[in-house]
Amino acid sequence: MRLATLSRSIRICSLGVVLFGLLGLVSAASARAEVIFDSITGNTATGSTTATVNGWKAAQFILPAASGDKTKFGLGSVVLNLVNNPLATNFTVEIYDSTGGTSKPNSRIGELVATQPIVVGNNEFFTPSNFPNLNAASSYWVVLKGGASSPQWGTAGNSGLISPVSQQGTSTALTNNGGTSWLSNPAANNPSMMTVNAVAVPEPSTWAMGLAGLGFAGFKVLGRRRRQG
Repeated sequence: MRLATLSRSIRICSLGVVLFGLLGLVSAASARAEVIFDSITGNTATGSTTATVNGWKAAQFILPAASGDKTKFGLGSVVLNLVNNPLATNFTVEIYDSTGGTSKPNSRIGELVATQPIVVGNNEFFTPSNFPNLNAASSYWVVLKGGASSPQWGTAGNSGLISPVSQQGTSTALTNNGGTSWLSNPAANNPSMMTVNAVAVPEPSTWAMGLAGLGFAGFKVLGRRRRQG
């Protein structure tokens, strides 16, 4: 009898865990990527900057502030306006965090991969490959590195638009020595054209508390049935 009761309680706990997981999946599916930086919409490329093997180019974006239990962001996609036709395997697009003062790239976080063949003049989509979550209210950089080909990144000129308005002061950066030292300039003067999308991610502790609550409920059922037996 006790074995049957224990088995039933375990099934209740397991069902609760499964339901909680399904709720998590539904929540994640309903969470939509939001545009956290955009210098493409409303702009037309009026020039470009070329990325070479050592002459890397970078553009800054800043994640929104934390909201409730959502203190991290999962990077969804990055769109770059490339105005020439380099082969996708001959250059790299990476994400860097910021150095002190947030004014320059610091350490590489991971690489982005193209989701389709590169086409002249198109806005090209790149997605994360084995990426960690990014911190809310923190500054990061999209870094374009040339290889066997030298991609040309479209720029919008002095009248370029940047949204949200709070990011008008973000910067562009360049290095002619493979990342050893960076020079930065306000992007509002000559913004590199890109769009960054991300999804807010709840703290892991939120999921842990829910699972603990389900486990506690299951053991309460077990204890009640033991007393009744």
